[in-house]
Amino acid sequence: MLSTLFASLYRFFAPRRIPLFALTLLLIGGGLAGLAGLEVREDIEAMLPDDHSQVAEDFRRLRQAPFSRKVLIGLSAAEGQEPAVLLAATDRLAGALSPDYFSRVVTGPAALENYRLPGWLTDNLPNLLAAEDLPRLGKRLAPEAIETRLTAAYDRLLSPEGWLIKGQLRRDPLSLGELGLEKLRFVNPVAKTRLRDGHFLSADGRHALIIADSPVAMTDSREGARLLKHFVETAAGSLPEGVSARLVSGHAYTVANAETIQRDLFVVLSASTLALAGLFLVFLRCRRSLFVFLIPVAVVGLAAVAVSWTTPVVSGVTLGFGAVLLGIAVDYGLHVYFALRTGSLPPDQALGRVSRPVLFGALTSLAGFAVLLTSSLPGQRQLAVFAMTGIALAVLLALIVLPHLLKTAAEAPRPPMLPRLGAVRRRPLVLGLWLAGMLLCGARIADVPIDGNLRSLGLMPKDLVAAEEELRATWGELRSQALFFAEGSTLEEALVHNDRLFEELRRSFPEMPLVSLAPLLPAAARQEENRAAWQTFWREWSAPTRQQLLVAGAPLGFAETAFAPFFAALEDPPPAITPAALREQGLGELLDALLLEEKGRVRVLTLAPDTPALSAWFAEAKSIPAGVHLVSPSRFGDELGEAIRADFTRFILLAGGAVLLMVTLLLRRPGPVLLALLPVATGLTAMFGIMGWLGMSFNLFNIVATILVIGLSVDYGIFMVCRSSAEMEPETARAVLLAGLTTLAGFGALVLARHPALHSIGLTVLLGIGAAMPTALLVIPALRREGKRTCTDG
Repeated sequence: MLSTLFASLYRFFAPRRIPLFALTLLLIGGGLAGLAGLEVREDIEAMLPDDHSQVAEDFRRLRQAPFSRKVLIGLSAAEGQEPAVLLAATDRLAGALSPDYFSRVVTGPAALENYRLPGWLTDNLPNLLAAEDLPRLGKRLAPEAIETRLTAAYDRLLSPEGWLIKGQLRRDPLSLGELGLEKLRFVNPVAKTRLRDGHFLSADGRHALIIADSPVAMTDSREGARLLKHFVETAAGSLPEGVSARLVSGHAYTVANAETIQRDLFVVLSASTLALAGLFLVFLRCRRSLFVFLIPVAVVGLAAVAVSWTTPVVSGVTLGFGAVLLGIAVDYGLHVYFALRTGSLPPDQALGRVSRPVLFGALTSLAGFAVLLTSSLPGQRQLAVFAMTGIALAVLLALIVLPHLLKTAAEAPRPPMLPRLGAVRRRPLVLGLWLAGMLLCGARIADVPIDGNLRSLGLMPKDLVAAEEELRATWGELRSQALFFAEGSTLEEALVHNDRLFEELRRSFPEMPLVSLAPLLPAAARQEENRAAWQTFWREWSAPTRQQLLVAGAPLGFAETAFAPFFAALEDPPPAITPAALREQGLGELLDALLLEEKGRVRVLTLAPDTPALSAWFAEAKSIPAGVHLVSPSRFGDELGEAIRADFTRFILLAGGAVLLMVTLLLRRPGPVLLALLPVATGLTAMFGIMGWLGMSFNLFNIVATILVIGLSVDYGIFMVCRSSAEMEPETARAVLLAGLTTLAGFGALVLARHPALHSIGLTVLLGIGAAMPTALLVIPALRREGKRTCTDG
């Protein structure tokens, strides 16, 4: 039926070629016009899950890390430079940064600029001190402790600052506010810092830090490039000699990846186009063969437009895949070309005969790519649409339009012939080498590790990595900390979970530096418990403390009513602390970083060092509330690795099943089916085996590579199995060879790419196809019986 269909279409359009060509040009031109409105994105987001899986949810949480949304600028002074010069340069640079790119710039903790904060902390001790803190308070009320503190307070009153602290002393004669100030250490995200004149200054005095927000989205490569240019120019004009500045933010990585992909697109597409043209010139040497070459060029643009219809932005990695599509799409035209130019049959019959294996070869590739439509990764779904559209258009152009652009064997001399292939004389040698290669590669398949590291999915320029390492060494881990999310449907529920989490962390890791709101913003219920414990404590200790203050204060000249404000405050506890109260005290930036509200959910963040011990503790702890989630870069990498492993298994089963079904429908008998699948098995074994020998890891992009190896290898197998003396001429092997070479040219071009995504796909598929093609050309003929018809029409 298929033979009859395409033979009939050929006869139908033979006298109507002009309208056919016009319609084809109109279709191609209209599609290419759509490229003008194509919006390309070059960041890593397209290769990360966007569904509701655990990995996707954890990635969304990971992006809410406070410093992942910040621009960090580290300033360094030369050896011997005075810290005052560095701090002055820091202020000049901070003041010169344009709000168009840096909307909020801070050079030190804003809360310390609020002189009211210490007094506020003292007033709110009833809300902040838990029952377990009260024994420490009791030690301060011992007679000798009271006498010591009053003596120190008296000495301060006699100093030049005495008149400034008089009111504070009357309200807090025992320096109980120090217990409140201790809570501030849990809200300092910059661990390795000392403060000088309100600035972040490193311990050695040679480094300062600027933390800024930006209205420019991290994924906006165009505006990100302008931001980086503005920073470089501003730093050059603001900093004195001996002071330098380096910027670390997501913008820098986005711009680096965008520029690399743009360079790769030019290099890869140019190299693959030149390689294809060279193959055609060397092996075909026919002007009409140019039309075979134009098929993939035409479909690449149309495929890109098709992707833009399914998603608002197209990944640059998807467009980089165009080089591969060039190599795939040309295969179908080559088989039609050889069938018409070298066969002895009339053109309609030759086309009808070759149409079945061509169509089924395309269908197996389509089936392989179709499984990627079920992926949770937008980038893989885009690749599926891109490849499927390109393959479908290429096969239709090859079977319907191309035959009318070629001269048949009767109309033109036969093209230069490729070396005769397929008649294998040394079967034992071929089969022995193939079996040895399979055993050698198979021995290392299990040694290929799964790479779930996010950094391996994008380009990591050495200068940016060095800048981040310097920032980490100077200021501590700012951008890769573990994140605990205490979640609830209300603020109170989230804070309750956060309080329990903080207690468990402090109990299990008492020395671990934490950043948490729990010490300053306990849940309302916890604050009520604290106030009740406070009042109970002072009912016992109020009278003895009053008496001891009188005894210790009299020799120093303190009046009996000197500390009346202190005791009045004990009888009038403050209202509960709220987020609004913290904002009034200059802690709004901290709240914005650690308290997130969206879509009816409230999340309270806690930051901790990302250590294996912490992840192991969280996995085993049974006292953690259900509303608490841990997300860490190391743990996320493990989760992503497991997701890759699960997706790979699922895709292999789906793609393998679909390909097996197509091959069975075409060949029908077990023997030919197994032979047609032999290049697939060889290609996958070689790909994973060589990866194991070379120490390469398996990542998200290699899933795409695996699908490619399956879809392309089975095409070669189908054509070589269908080839027989009764059915197809020896040109089949030549077409398979040239098709394989064009595919290798496409993937070989990807190896030239600097971006890890394109390079990884190109290299791994090059390994697989490089093994599948000789298997189809040499091993299948060595195993099959000649002369028996294996492709049945229907």
